[in-house]
Amino acid sequence: MTSRRGLRNKERVDYVALASGPKLPKLPSHQGIVVVQGVVQVGDYKCISYCFDILSFQFIPHVHKETVIAALVTASVVIMATDGTERKPLTHIPASEFGRELLRAEFTQRPNYANCNCGSYGHVPQRIIQAQNEFVKERELDPDNWYRFPEGEESKYFRAVRRLSEFLGTDKNNLVMVENVSTGVTTVLRSIKFAAGDKILINSHTFTAVEYSVEHLVKITPGIEMVSFDLQLPINKQVDLIDQFKRAIEGNPGIRVVMLDHITSSSAILTPVKPIIDWCHERDILVVVDGAHAAGQLPINLEEIGADYYLGNLHKWLFAPRGCSFIYVQPKHHDWTYPLVVAHNHFKDTLADRFLPSATRDNTPYLVVPECIDFHNSTGGLSVIYERNQALVTAAQEMLAAAWGTEVYPVTADCRAPFMGLVRIPKILEENLPVDLHSADLLMKALCDKGAFVVFSPSDGGMWARIAAHVWNSMEDYHVVRDLVLEMTQEVAAIKKINLSVEH
Repeated sequence: MTSRRGLRNKERVDYVALASGPKLPKLPSHQGIVVVQGVVQVGDYKCISYCFDILSFQFIPHVHKETVIAALVTASVVIMATDGTERKPLTHIPASEFGRELLRAEFTQRPNYANCNCGSYGHVPQRIIQAQNEFVKERELDPDNWYRFPEGEESKYFRAVRRLSEFLGTDKNNLVMVENVSTGVTTVLRSIKFAAGDKILINSHTFTAVEYSVEHLVKITPGIEMVSFDLQLPINKQVDLIDQFKRAIEGNPGIRVVMLDHITSSSAILTPVKPIIDWCHERDILVVVDGAHAAGQLPINLEEIGADYYLGNLHKWLFAPRGCSFIYVQPKHHDWTYPLVVAHNHFKDTLADRFLPSATRDNTPYLVVPECIDFHNSTGGLSVIYERNQALVTAAQEMLAAAWGTEVYPVTADCRAPFMGLVRIPKILEENLPVDLHSADLLMKALCDKGAFVVFSPSDGGMWARIAAHVWNSMEDYHVVRDLVLEMTQEVAAIKKINLSVEH
């Protein structure tokens, strides 16, 4: 192993440690390997070393990621540079640059791929990954100072909470950070005091993990019950949806908690949560809102919404790294809301202090929330993003329904999520595959292998494609989805043979 001496600007690859094997072979447009300010450049191809063996690639035309990875592995290159590249200043990004131009400038994505599914795992801009990596490097320089003293992680965490509270319209003391909404839901349900005879209301469109959390609580808490009602389609006007909740509550005396989806996951229904919450509170019913899809997609003022608890993800629509979510707790519930895991801060006096993150997980996704909000604002903020994405997803739905000879999900416009929408899949696929979750997985795998992604899910007797639109998407992406799904109509037999099993 060669010396771990520092890498100075424009020094050659000789100062990158080579564990064994030959030096890097020539690649397309290869002019040697140069390290400039922490960026390893292979000809026209750049890759940034983040931590350990993780490389994040900035795609340059005509060079394949796989080629460079293979070359690095062949050469057994271990990047020893510790100085990251300097982040480009964040400037205003006009809507005219949304779509593929913005994708190339700010994100990485596998070549020739149409990612129309921001609603599951999001997409993190490179500048956010770089900001996160800077926190990782700072932490590793002095872990004890980072974890033990206020100027370390704690101050950065509270900085993030302050910015998020401003963005979401609440006091900073009402917000805590958790890994994901599923963790948040379980945290809330375990904190609420239930008595024998209490009931928790969900519905047929409740997210599966939330349903399972309620189901598990019922199993371990004697005397309480889960009640589920079928959400009926079509929804022709907003009041129809509100009335369905009212009827379900009135028909089940003893409802203690109502679980509401601000936006349903598989069906992209936008629930008018405010009037339902107000009606429930008049009857002393607690309301927990699953806002997994809301932050970054909807204007949110948590104080105006008025839920007892509101949970949201930041990785889906607000550009955060995965593992970054929040719980809003109404002040009257602070004293009995505790983290799931009992740790050093568990018996602190305030909600904020009790939920200080554990030192043994990577909390850097929380710390870059201010940078995520800044990036969101740089695009013009929610008003600009909302108008553009809603128009794009609406046009894409209509185009796909016409091309496939099917229909758009039967929900009135004011109950549709602005950045997501459902289109029924071609009839030949629906007739030749069972309408179930396994078939949905087969269809997603087949489409992914062809070079695109949307979520397929069964609902109300049919199979639907859930498309999503964010700032990096353009109409061309949905044309790709259109054409690839039409190809799949001729490949039903092959789709049925796809193996999704994993050896344990």
